[in-house]
Amino acid sequence: MTRTPHLKTATAEARGTNPSTTRKALEPYATPQMQHVRMAQTRMLEETRTFFDAWFDRRHKMTQAMGELATEIMDAGADGARISDAMSRWHEGAGERLRADVQDWMTLCTNCASHLAREATEAETEMIDNTVEMARRAGTVRHATPV
Repeated sequence: MTRTPHLKTATAEARGTNPSTTRKALEPYATPQMQHVRMAQTRMLEETRTFFDAWFDRRHKMTQAMGELATEIMDAGADGARISDAMSRWHEGAGERLRADVQDWMTLCTNCASHLAREATEAETEMIDNTVEMARRAGTVRHATPV
């Protein structure tokens, strides 16, 4: 009977899953500045949800309007004036929905850019404040040896 050799299991370091290595790799994502990135993402998600809620509501109204238009055209028979009037009303509603789509899109883009700018500014301000505080503390240490 042949024995199969016992294979050693890889250590955490060999697998690259050493807790200290993992912690160091994730440190940049735990900084206070990353809180601002996450906050901007959350606000942008909320803006996007608001945009799509309104967009889908307008698509629903468009579908209803198309059904009503089809009914009016069938009821009008050969009466061209009624058909033309129904088409004009539908076209006017379609134009209003399109204007609302463009307006909401511009609002979405503007608000998202605003969230990003605000959070980036706050993150930079925090970094500067932290640097200034560290410099103040370093300047008050009396036993430090200058390099």
